[in-house]
Amino acid sequence: MKPHLFMLGLLLSVPAFAEATSSTTQAAPRPPHERKSQVQMLLEHRQDLALTDTQAASLERIQAALDTKNAPLKQSLEALRPPRPPGDGTRPQGPPPGSGTDDATRRTNREQAQGLFGQLRTNDTQAYQEAEQLLSDAQKTQARTLIQAEMAAHRPGHGGRGGPPPGE
Repeated sequence: MKPHLFMLGLLLSVPAFAEATSSTTQAAPRPPHERKSQVQMLLEHRQDLALTDTQAASLERIQAALDTKNAPLKQSLEALRPPRPPGDGTRPQGPPPGSGTDDATRRTNREQAQGLFGQLRTNDTQAYQEAEQLLSDAQKTQARTLIQAEMAAHRPGHGGRGGPPPGE
């Protein structure tokens, strides 16, 4: 291969590689409390479920009430989050040096967060139960299937270190 063609190929590939790596570092994962509710999933699949305009409007009302109910819980969760370290946005393992956060404080914050996540799940389940009352039997069956599939797609792998179990 001629050296100038090799260099040209190398130069053309570098910007594409740099763009790919910079876009992956900027996209932060969504916090767990920012995941879609089951009612929101129904609204996103309104055509698949063949929702009537009345059903869709009622589901939007239920979703708005859920958002209002969850707002203080989400604010409390944000307050429990440790501050982001300066730099490239990646978080080092363990507490930042000199943060003064001891094990008891971290444990207390974790327990509070678990309680808040439990309340968010309870609110989501109650809203879904209210929403399901608006659906026909066929829509209920399809909605359950859609929600289970979407939740399974976003569930972390159960094979350790986030990967799927062997054989999948």
